[in-house]
Amino acid sequence: MNRITIITKLRAVAAITPAVLLIVALIAAGAFYVFGATPRAIYETQYASARAADGMQAALFKMDWGRNQPDGGQIVVDQQRRFVSWVDTARAHADSQEQLDRIQKIAVASVPVFDSLRKAAPDDESVEPSMQNLEGLVADLSSTDEASILTVAARAESEARILIVIVIAGAIVVPWACYVAFFTMSGQAAEDLREMRRSFTALADHGAAEAPELGSIDERLEHLGFPRPNPMLADQ
Repeated sequence: MNRITIITKLRAVAAITPAVLLIVALIAAGAFYVFGATPRAIYETQYASARAADGMQAALFKMDWGRNQPDGGQIVVDQQRRFVSWVDTARAHADSQEQLDRIQKIAVASVPVFDSLRKAAPDDESVEPSMQNLEGLVADLSSTDEASILTVAARAESEARILIVIVIAGAIVVPWACYVAFFTMSGQAAEDLREMRRSFTALADHGAAEAPELGSIDERLEHLGFPRPNPMLADQ
């Protein structure tokens, strides 16, 4: 029956370290790629949505301000177009259903407000309540965008902590554990070989180690670093 030898054990332990390091390297490479792409992803989604919300707020402010200007009608029309453009931008970059729902509420609420602005006189204050309601919806969208950015940052931080644990375990703990196991098993093998040398030397001293087979064992022990003791050194 085949048995697992000390050589098999040593080879298995020696193979664990590069295998684990390879896995850790692949995981780390994937994580670095994700972390490297995170800023661009944030810029293309959450940051773009936040800019769109800021653009809506600026457009509403300019509408309210422009009503009392000499060319107020044109200012209001231009800012309404900008507002609609920012709504489309926010919708295109939204990454959650909550954001989409809030954008839809803004789009629906803006239609009657804009109609009132086009028809109302510059000094007509009746549109102020609906304008303030629309501004509140935009402010809510800004809060949602900020919460979304914080969620992405928290997720990236959590993934970074997990990666740190994996790197520490895979690149430090496992190799050192393998080194300790390798050192222990090789020490046991060395002790067994020393005992074999002592036993063989005792046989040679009694004239029982002259067979060719035993001579081969003697050569192999010497090749492994366990030569016969030097009698001159023993005398000293």
